[in-house]
Amino acid sequence: MLKIWYTELERRNLLLAKSGAFCFLLGGFVLFLPWVDPRVLLGQFVWIKPAKFFFSVGIYFWTLGWLLDHIQDPDWVKKISWTAWSMMCIELVIITYQASLAKMSHFNNQTLLDGVLFGILGLAITINSLLVIWILIRFFRIQNLPKGYLWAIRLGILIFLIAGYQGFLMVSLRQHIVGAPDGQDGLLFLGWAKSFGDLRVFHFLGIHALQLLPLLGWYLWRDRPVPVILTGVIYFLLCTLTLWLALLQKGMFSWMG
Repeated sequence: MLKIWYTELERRNLLLAKSGAFCFLLGGFVLFLPWVDPRVLLGQFVWIKPAKFFFSVGIYFWTLGWLLDHIQDPDWVKKISWTAWSMMCIELVIITYQASLAKMSHFNNQTLLDGVLFGILGLAITINSLLVIWILIRFFRIQNLPKGYLWAIRLGILIFLIAGYQGFLMVSLRQHIVGAPDGQDGLLFLGWAKSFGDLRVFHFLGIHALQLLPLLGWYLWRDRPVPVILTGVIYFLLCTLTLWLALLQKGMFSWMG
């Protein structure tokens, strides 16, 4: 099943299919580096953050490669694919380089080089977000897909963009955690703070609407836009609840106390 799906993905977008697979391989390799390099930064092994980003970008490449095939404009899709690939590669290189030095890649202005690299990260993410806005506009022009699936794609992209731009809130605060400095006790691998507000929860849940909603739309409500739209609205409200809790400086499990 997975082999058939990946073969189809390669047919749709060879660049993003191969690049996504390579990201997963690199993510798996980097994930084991703490065994030989146990340095810690803000309470986590320095190599955990690059591993998370390799996996996340791999998922993004595969999702983008699949969805862009619905836009019947090969030259346009090729340009978008290469630009998105370039921006994400810049992000991965900077994050991995800073991790190798046991330095933060985000919110780091300790030296001129650190500040420049953080600025380049922000520029790459902004350019990629503008590409996704352009993709969303194209999907609002498409009419030849099943209506439920099409609305799932549109809403998934829209929530992805909102969650992406929420990153500017983290930049303005110069940290992820609200109510305490970064580096607090957090969930395994993800690192989300247990006892304080953490803006990464909304960011994570929101950007992965890009995968969740189209999958639900295709398999459950392919030709039914109303349940897709309702599900998208409810999912976004739940994501927003995590942002509200974070801004109130409440941890993920505060509702249980």
